[in-house]
Amino acid sequence: MRYRPDIDGLRTVAVVPVVLFHTGLAFPGGFVGVDVFFVISGFLITSLLLSELDEGKFSVAKFYERRARRLFPALFAMLAVTGAGATVFMTSFDLESFAKSSVATTVFAANIWFYSQQGYFTEAAELSPLLHTWSLGVEEQYYIFFPLILYGLMRWSSARVTLLLTALMSCASLAAAVYMLNVSAKAAFYLPQYRAWELLTGSLLAMGFWQKWSILQEMPARAAHLQGLAGLAAIVIPTLIYSAATPFPGLAALAPCLGAAALIASGGSGRTFSARFLSLPLMTFIGKLSYSLYLWHWPVVVYAFYRYGSLSTSTGILCLFISFVLAYLSYRFVETPVRSRKRFSERKVFLGSAAGMACFILAGLTLWKLDGLPSRMDPNLLAMSDSENFMHDRRDCHFMTAERAHAGDICVRGRDAETPGFVLVGDSHADAISPAIFGAAEDLGIAGYQFTDAGFAPLLGVRELGERDKGTMDAFVEFLDERPEINTVIIQNYWLHIVTGATYRHQGDVWLDAEYDGSLTDYNPKAVKRGLERLASRFPDRRFILLDDVPSGSDLHVREQLRHMKLDRTETLGLKSEINLEQRMIYEDLLKSLAEDVPNISYRPIYEDLCDDEVCHLFDGDVLLFRDGDHLSWKGALRLKPSAHELLSVLYPNSQSPRL
Repeated sequence: MRYRPDIDGLRTVAVVPVVLFHTGLAFPGGFVGVDVFFVISGFLITSLLLSELDEGKFSVAKFYERRARRLFPALFAMLAVTGAGATVFMTSFDLESFAKSSVATTVFAANIWFYSQQGYFTEAAELSPLLHTWSLGVEEQYYIFFPLILYGLMRWSSARVTLLLTALMSCASLAAAVYMLNVSAKAAFYLPQYRAWELLTGSLLAMGFWQKWSILQEMPARAAHLQGLAGLAAIVIPTLIYSAATPFPGLAALAPCLGAAALIASGGSGRTFSARFLSLPLMTFIGKLSYSLYLWHWPVVVYAFYRYGSLSTSTGILCLFISFVLAYLSYRFVETPVRSRKRFSERKVFLGSAAGMACFILAGLTLWKLDGLPSRMDPNLLAMSDSENFMHDRRDCHFMTAERAHAGDICVRGRDAETPGFVLVGDSHADAISPAIFGAAEDLGIAGYQFTDAGFAPLLGVRELGERDKGTMDAFVEFLDERPEINTVIIQNYWLHIVTGATYRHQGDVWLDAEYDGSLTDYNPKAVKRGLERLASRFPDRRFILLDDVPSGSDLHVREQLRHMKLDRTETLGLKSEINLEQRMIYEDLLKSLAEDVPNISYRPIYEDLCDDEVCHLFDGDVLLFRDGDHLSWKGALRLKPSAHELLSVLYPNSQSPRL
């Protein structure tokens, strides 16, 4: 293949939005740059494979040797430096998590690992220095399977059949991605079968060039100019208008992928406006650094988050500068020398790759086995970081499923042998407050059911985009239908999360109402309002009590405070009260309006005592109130027992006198 400077420039168009997005400086949809990289990779790799297959020179060993020569040196350098930093700066639980991701990255499975652990737009992502290697995992899995598939197709069928089958694979992958986006958005984002169509888009374009399609060979100059400009716009516009709330990838990824394909297709002559722009020296220079820049920028950003807790504009600019310096050094002194076949033979590349992989796997497994070297931390603080130590002893009542509900496996808590008259329903926040609710119920001589599950919100006719319908809502409706003795439904949820789709550890989550009108504004608040109205209307003879919610933020997370302590940062052990007030303002008016508009809905705040005028405290004396940034510890929940007692006393005035 002849060198095409416009493709190096296209790499710049891909990597710069990603880096600026991660540093918080620009491009809210900059993550689409990764999709552009996929198209470029598919095009270049398939072009080389077709050339070798056409000349009868294809060799699996040589292909993997070239990939190892291209990918491993800079990757190993980044892993070594990032691992050293993690060992020095990270707490033991974060170091253990890093070690696991390091092993996954080394064995080409980073995307699968992060799929099993977390989403891309979450608070946890900011503490994962290797999260960005998920895209390398997708590419490496493509490199493992596609050459063999292409070789088999080319050997046993015609070029047309190969092209047709590749197109069918691409369409099937896209269709599966669109479907999976509504079932599991994480799977659609991370797993290779839902990303393959992006790489195959580049592969199909390479096949078109190889077969010398007239549409690519004889494109009129004006059409080529327009196509190039349209392709550039199809990439740039999504970087400006997409955000973490955009359902992605799926159909939303079509624009940047087709834009990249259009730029490659129109730029072959090098004479179009877009090709000349992409071929500018600065564009090609950054493009040549793009792989190293992509590798180094995210660990730099993560360690800045780790050190400061957030990124200011000045810190983001500093991260950008450091990333470019590391990228240049990596390109100049790591990538470039290893590409020299005189200095590094094929044998040296294979031996070096095998040795490097073995070292990083061994180091990762060792740190994993040693639990992240906890001896570096105070044992008392370390014990405090384990949330399991601060959960109540009735966790068996949580994690309600449709199957459990249908089987009648629903906990009754409070006074034994009493007929349950109420139900506490909601997500993990409801489970966390349950010691206070049911402790007060026991004192008053009453009992209730607990119907809670992780992330469950009793919003009738509402679903979370990208999450599979577990049938839990239908099971809850059936549960109420079958138990007329339940006269009160107490609802507790992470309201800030549902109303905004964003918290300190979430971003971009969307709840859609069955009557969704396509509006891109206020869809979450509308879904909450309609879902609760619909539920109250479905059971007009029941009373629904909406509780307020716990203050939340990383400053209420013990592990975050331990990170601060390890880095000798003096912090207030708690969340500023003004932040809690801002959080309440986001959801409280909605809950109050529901209580005013719907006769059988009431709103009752019970969490206000957790904060004074200055701080929502992490500790009350020596008692840890929060087990993490938005869940009460069981002792913290008991601090709210008087408020719960007052609530139930109003609901059940004929209950026996309290025994506090």
